[in-house]
Amino acid sequence: MSDILEVYVTNAFVAENQGGNPAGVVVNAEGLTVAQMQSIAAELGYSETAFISPSKKADYRVRFFTPTEEVDFCGHATVGTFSTLFKTGKIEAGDYKQETGAGILGVTVTEDGRINMQQVLPEFGDTYNEADIAPLLGLSTEDILATGLPIKAVSTGLWDIIIPVDDEAKLLAIEADHKAIAAFNRKTNTGAIHAFALTPTESDISARCRNFAPALGIDEESATGSAAGALASYLHIYQGGKYRYLFEQGEVLNKRSLLWASVESENDKISAVFVGGVSDKPVRIPYRLKVGAV
Repeated sequence: MSDILEVYVTNAFVAENQGGNPAGVVVNAEGLTVAQMQSIAAELGYSETAFISPSKKADYRVRFFTPTEEVDFCGHATVGTFSTLFKTGKIEAGDYKQETGAGILGVTVTEDGRINMQQVLPEFGDTYNEADIAPLLGLSTEDILATGLPIKAVSTGLWDIIIPVDDEAKLLAIEADHKAIAAFNRKTNTGAIHAFALTPTESDISARCRNFAPALGIDEESATGSAAGALASYLHIYQGGKYRYLFEQGEVLNKRSLLWASVESENDKISAVFVGGVSDKPVRIPYRLKVGAV
């Protein structure tokens, strides 16, 4: 392979073409070793970098790396990947399949550049006690109990601990203990903590969210697509069967992001989960593989 890589950065889940979550995208990753991909992701320093290569099972194989490790799936990097391919003229609007560590997942690219991605069907894991969770976020147990909703591990590709907070102001005022959160995620074999507060019913926004994944090298993320799918599934089950959601994230990081999510069900069982969003224009990053890199 060439030692000159085609590397881009794009902000996924932007709101009115601002904010969003930056993702690295390496278009010509065929031939890179795992060690090289991990090194590149660490050097770029984005919360996730996607590496695209050919696939015998799908249109593309996409691997996702945080600065410290590979993860099975990343929502915002998926949006960044297909938006980059579309906006650089490598693909047209249409339906595609990506091979990921979480399985073969569908992606739709619309004519106006919106990316809608299929998520893995949700798994619901352990329920956690408010007394164990509240100190991690500087909350009181009542801040969580007052919602009447459970603290639940949910995965649509990556395990998040979904934490309801009874007030938007309290959510925005959270002071996370990153060291304690990382230890708790490692202990429970989960990837992140995803806290949310429901918004007034007249708002277009369904919930405001904050995501903390220090165990994966991400203290806080401005837009988390996999967690949006998990939260939509959680709300569908525990809040009364709604099907469409709009989540806001990243406000405290000055990177306001918008994530659409939808849930389909058959016979009261979730049959499909989708998350969508848009990215800004991808920017090419000059990059050459270091001599002797393995």
